[in-house]
Amino acid sequence: ERTFAFGAPHMNFIFECSRSAAQKVKPKRKLQAERILQAATACFVRSGLQGASMQEICREAGMSPGALYRYFPSKDAIIDAIVAELRKRDAEILAKMADCDDVLEGIVKAFFNHLRTIDRTGLRPLFIEIRAEAIRNASVAEACRLSEEDARERFAAYLRNAENAGRIDPVVPVDALVTLLLSVGEGLIMNDLRGHGLSRETVEKVLRSTISAVIRPVPATVAVSMDT
Repeated sequence: ERTFAFGAPHMNFIFECSRSAAQKVKPKRKLQAERILQAATACFVRSGLQGASMQEICREAGMSPGALYRYFPSKDAIIDAIVAELRKRDAEILAKMADCDDVLEGIVKAFFNHLRTIDRTGLRPLFIEIRAEAIRNASVAEACRLSEEDARERFAAYLRNAENAGRIDPVVPVDALVTLLLSVGEGLIMNDLRGHGLSRETVEKVLRSTISAVIRPVPATVAVSMDT
């Protein structure tokens, strides 16, 4: 999975991979909820979280306000559901990272898998909108906190296991390292790297050098001797 390319060629949102025969057997309520979330995402990207109204979302979804409110009582409820779906996607990416014994490779792949997902689905503007909304909206802030907490716990467990196994020798305590890595990941998403003329190869080279310098991977032969 090293085919990442910067940019957002099309907008399919977070459910694009479920367009299959399996979707036909989903309960109608779940399909309608997904339809609303897709419509809301398009509106949020186009008009912003503050600018998009429930009326606009209804028009985009082709539903009456009464029908939409049966699924989501407010715009905040829709945003919470979108953040929950993004959190689920992040958990899947981080689960793959945890399966990689090479810590440097695992972290770099996690970053690029996340970037590829954000770009493929066109969700970079929405991610930025959500982070901005979290500053002034307690409900959105809490949803973001839960997502960050989940990512933090997964990263910390991954790095601690590697440190305890003698596979890395981080320059700072794991908790501090996790905070720094999450900040780097968020910065990669929020910045238009392609617009700055940076290729995937350039970004990967810098990431590998930087992450390697702070986690300090221990050569396999040394790690083995430490265990014996």
